[in-house]
Amino acid sequence: MGGGSNAIGLFTAFLNDDVELVGVEPAGLGLDTPDHAATMALGSPGVLHGMRCYVLQDDAGEPLPVYSIASGLDYPGIGPQHSHLKDSGRVNYQSATDSECIAAFLALSRTEGIIPALESAHAVAYAMRVAPQMTGKRILINLSGRGDKDIDFVAEKLNL
Repeated sequence: MGGGSNAIGLFTAFLNDDVELVGVEPAGLGLDTPDHAATMALGSPGVLHGMRCYVLQDDAGEPLPVYSIASGLDYPGIGPQHSHLKDSGRVNYQSATDSECIAAFLALSRTEGIIPALESAHAVAYAMRVAPQMTGKRILINLSGRGDKDIDFVAEKLNL
């Protein structure tokens, strides 16, 4: 999740159902570094682009620089709908690192022939992490973009 619009589009259909909803944001190089865009995990309420939402910001309320391996996720805020869903506890927000994202990108590409966008590969990474403990349950992942745009970048990153 960057600004969160793709995720909110999927979540809306399930908000009144008895299902767990999980949003996955970019942990980048780690939540203990400045190189992430984990707004929900480490942000605080503020105003960004005229909307009240969670923002990665400094003490003066200025947006912090953010980082994600996925260019569509490097945003210092999150939509107000997601901010509300976090505060209400309806959605569980998690994160995935760059290394988890790349591993998920490769795994889905190799096993299913589906090349996910790096943005969506964050959700795949989280699903791969939790699936072994979810015997007998179903997981729906929002693949919101094509990964062919990311192939050259991933190949370069892996020295292929």
